[in-house]
Amino acid sequence: MHDSESTRDQGSPGSEIRRFGRRAVLAGVTASLAGCTSGILDDPSFPDADVIVAPDGESIFQPDELTVSAGDTVRWGFAEAGHNVSGRPENNDGVVLPEDAEPFGSYGPEQDPEVTLVSRGETYEHTFDVAGQYTYVCIPHADIGMVGTIRVE
Repeated sequence: MHDSESTRDQGSPGSEIRRFGRRAVLAGVTASLAGCTSGILDDPSFPDADVIVAPDGESIFQPDELTVSAGDTVRWGFAEAGHNVSGRPENNDGVVLPEDAEPFGSYGPEQDPEVTLVSRGETYEHTFDVAGQYTYVCIPHADIGMVGTIRVE
């Protein structure tokens, strides 16, 4: 038996179906998987991130509390996909902002926070101008405790 052979598709004039032998398919799958797994198990590196989102696949912010000065920018680095950062009280009752603070989020104000998630390896940043305590969440995981706090002095 040959590793591959061609036959004519009876349903589509002029089209060709390629049939592959088991050895050819297994060799291709093995080679493809070897290339796909490279780096999947490693968390992306975020040397400039202040907060890591989902380190080691955990649904947490690390650190979960951070103190910064007014005017500082905080950068979140996403170690895993499927998460977001929400400082928008209208999207979750657990979000608390100081009076006069602008809402913030890794998604736009008109986007659905349940499905607007950040990809692995991406970053999000926000500048905190108003002093006080900010409690933010990951909308899809707030119910399991994915909550963070920024204190702005």
